[in-house]
This record gives sequence, structure tokens and C-alpha cells, in this order.
Amino acid sequence: RSKIGLEITKSTKRLKTKELLRRCVALAHQAICVALRQLQKFTELPRPTSRDGVNDERDNCVSAPNPSQMDTDYDGLGDECDKDLDGDGIANNVDNCIYIYNPDQADSDSDGIGNICTNNLDGDLIVDYVDNCPNNSLIYRTDFRKFQTVILDPIGESQKDPYWLVYNNGSEIYQSLNSDPGLAIGYDQLIGVDFEGTFFVDTEVDDDYVGFVFSYQNNKKFYTVMWKKNHQTYWQSTPFRAVAEPGIQIKLVDSETGPGTHLRNALWHTGDTPKQVKLLWVDANNVGWKEKTAYRWFLIHRPLIGLIRFKIFEGEQMIADSGNIFDSTLAGGRLGVLCFSQEKIIWSDLVYRCNGKLINGPLPGRSHKYSYDLDNLREEIYNELPHSLRGRVHIDNTIYQHVQQQQ
Repeated sequence: RSKIGLEITKSTKRLKTKELLRRCVALAHQAICVALRQLQKFTELPRPTSRDGVNDERDNCVSAPNPSQMDTDYDGLGDECDKDLDGDGIANNVDNCIYIYNPDQADSDSDGIGNICTNNLDGDLIVDYVDNCPNNSLIYRTDFRKFQTVILDPIGESQKDPYWLVYNNGSEIYQSLNSDPGLAIGYDQLIGVDFEGTFFVDTEVDDDYVGFVFSYQNNKKFYTVMWKKNHQTYWQSTPFRAVAEPGIQIKLVDSETGPGTHLRNALWHTGDTPKQVKLLWVDANNVGWKEKTAYRWFLIHRPLIGLIRFKIFEGEQMIADSGNIFDSTLAGGRLGVLCFSQEKIIWSDLVYRCNGKLINGPLPGRSHKYSYDLDNLREEIYNELPHSLRGRVHIDNTIYQHVQQQQ
């Protein structure tokens, strides 16, 4: 046999071997995916009754949303379901300090607020006017110094995973890479919340997604606000073709699969993707963000009435206003930021604030009749609510300061 013929035979064998290995790897990957899906079917638990992301068998208050599982008196019953939050023997509806143990109910100035909680409702050493959660002693300031990285396309190799850095005592986040989709999620758990911040893309390179996340319960369930600069079809057409339109979008992620190619393409796509993502609102102006430009957003989420409201500004000019959106799928969770294929993003001056008010009296449809939470809203938002919801909202036009502003 000639030398050339031997070389051709060897090359053919090498090609066959490579093809065989490629097919083996593909089959193994497919088998692993099938096995994981089967495992998920057996291990996936029912949707929580209270929509707060805590499964019923672990939830200390099944009848009401309480993602933080706050239990002020450590009696095993969550605050949302506890007739006596502080365990002082005084029912909430007559207790003058519902979050602090004060059986004597001392009230020197007879203003209805006990001496021990005057100017500090939750007793956390931070006075109420700078406390971002005056009804939760575990949260008193915006803080992303401790955060969870969530990789939304863990198998994908087309891009690197995001690289996060946190500055300014937890109120600023930076992501440097042109990356696969990912989240940086703080650990504070909130129900009703106001969330605001500034984002800035510090490069003229690329035109992809910048955003943030609220009511994060796990890597399958969260809300997100995403902003794309330009129209673009995603370069990975498997498992389906995904097309992004320029402009701001608000999406509900309620994914059957969780992180992977299906969720990745569903997030990229401007539209509904069954069993993955639902598009709740899109800015009809289809205006993309501009590089080297600061944008300030304001988000209101009131799960008790299902309200989502979003506004964003460039300087004093309002770029978009979502109007009142109503969706009750998720009732509170954690906050964070999102990037998808966009490098050099800065999220700064981040501020979140709990927004609920404990009021004495019964509320139709709630299991406990001794006290309940009303959502606080500014008057202009209140005036736009349907009349059927106004009785569940307390008008609050207070301008709050925050711990960060005092440093």
C-alpha cells in the first residue's frame, strides 16, 4: 500500500473517531438533561399558597405573603399571622409597640405610641426616618455587599459568566464583562417595596440588555425590568429563535426549566414564551438606552394588591412610565440587578425601602382579623388605582432619608 494511501486511511480513522466521540458526548448530554428533568418532576414542590416563594411545609405563615419569614417573638408563627407579634401578652390591635416587648404599655405623652418605641418602631437602634424598613429590625439600610450570583445559562460557552464588584457600602454594583445572562441578588427579603437606582453603561461597545430584578424567589421565579439598545436576533437559534426589540420591557419569569438555553432565549425574546417568560409591559416608544448616559429608575411593587409601577428618567426628563400594571403571581422576595451580553455596567445610588403599614382592624378576605398590612402609596399613584383597591392602600407622601445619606 502506498504511503499516501496509508495517510488517507489514518486520517479517515481519526475523523471517524472524532465523530464517534462527538456523538457520544451529545448523547450523554441528552441523557443527563432527561435525567435532570425526571428528577425535577419528583423533587419539585407545589407552588406556595401565599405566593412568597416559601413552600408551605416550611412557611411559618401559609395564609399570607411573608418571604422574610420574620418572627419577632421567635414563637414559630410568622409576624403576618401572629396576633401578638412581640409576645408581650398585648394583642397587636391594642399594643402601643407591636414590635417591641412592653407589657407595661408605658406612654408618658399619651400619644398612643409606647415610650420604648417612640421614633424607633422596630427597636433596631436606627431611628425611623432613616430606617429603610422601620417595621423590620433585621433590615435598616440598602446593602448589596453580600450577594448571590445567579448564572442563567450555566452550560453555555459562547460567553463568560458575569463578573460582579460591589462598592460604596453596598449601594453600587459594577459588571465588567460581555457575558452570558446573570443576576447579582441581595439577601434582604421584602414584600411591598420601593426600589430605585441609577444605571450607566461606561462603554460605546455593544448594545445589549441592562436591567434589574425584584421579587426574586429562586432562579425560576422573579420579575425583571430589562432595557435593550437595538433590535437583534439572538445568535444561538437553539432551542428556538429569539428576537429582541429596542426599548424597556417588564417581564415575569415563571420558568418550568430554570437556568439553561430555554430560559436564556426566553429572556432575550421580546414577547411571551410559554412556560418560561411572560411579557407584562413594553415601552411603545421602542427607544434604546444611550451609552455614557445616566438613567434613574423608580419601581413600586405592592404584592398585596398586585401593583407594579415603573418610571425612568434621564436628568429631569421622564423616558418612560409603565402606568399601573397588575400581576399577583409573585408576592415578594429579594432584589438585584441583571445583565445579558453587555459589559461595563454601573448600577449606583441603589436604594430600597420596605413599604407596608400595620393598621388595626379587619380586612375582608384575610384569615386574621386583628390587624393587617396596608400598602403605602404616594397620593398621585393612589388616585390612579381602581376604587375597589383604594381601601387596601394608605396614602403616604413622606419624603424619607436613608442611612447611606447620613454617612
